[in-house]
Amino acid sequence: MRNLALSFVVAIAAVGCGDPVKPADTPPPPTAIAPAPAEAPPAPAPVPANAATPATETGFVHATVQVVDLAGKPLQGMAPIVTHQPNAFDKPVAMGDPTDQAGMGTIRFENKEHLFLRAWDPTLGYFPNNFYEVLPGGSSVEGTLSIQMVEASGLEAQLMLPDGQPAASQTVALMLSHATRGPWWPAQSTTDAEGVARFPNLPAGEFVLSFKVTAGAMLEVRETPLPPGSTVNLGVLKLQ
Repeated sequence: MRNLALSFVVAIAAVGCGDPVKPADTPPPPTAIAPAPAEAPPAPAPVPANAATPATETGFVHATVQVVDLAGKPLQGMAPIVTHQPNAFDKPVAMGDPTDQAGMGTIRFENKEHLFLRAWDPTLGYFPNNFYEVLPGGSSVEGTLSIQMVEASGLEAQLMLPDGQPAASQTVALMLSHATRGPWWPAQSTTDAEGVARFPNLPAGEFVLSFKVTAGAMLEVRETPLPPGSTVNLGVLKLQ
């Protein structure tokens, strides 16, 4: 491949702190947030023999990806995307066709900018575990790029207003922020009569949590692990 650098996304299941500091062939140590993979990420599957190879096109990158879960199982219906930022919510510059039963998909995009290639699950059941950093001036990528996806996490908490009353029937804005990469994922929910807010589809990882309700009260919660495939209950939080 040319002008393509592999990096690891922050919302990973295998790294408790979420820092993209481990190379692909060195699995990070297990932590409380989630079990580490037993081995390095699975090798990319070969491109099917009948797959068409795009002709070289000046000014564009053509890439083939295979999207899998942490166990290496192919995921269907995942869209390859490129964005200006590696965070989980940046608007795509380009999007490929959804992956097939073998997890295979392709994407084509202009290579005039510094971009990040990853995958997107329209149902928010999975979030990317790694991304590829694409530098300007590249060309078609040889071979298949492997993209891992991690099952979504969930979060719930009972929010109390400064006067001690439940923040009942309030719209809650939540922002997940990574320690080094900043804002990573926004979400919104509405509290019930007891002030309980539920967020069922969030990226797994460790994030600072910022809550704000329509009444204006807010609270920032220190870095909190969100394990994949489970829901974290923060209990009672008093807003300020």
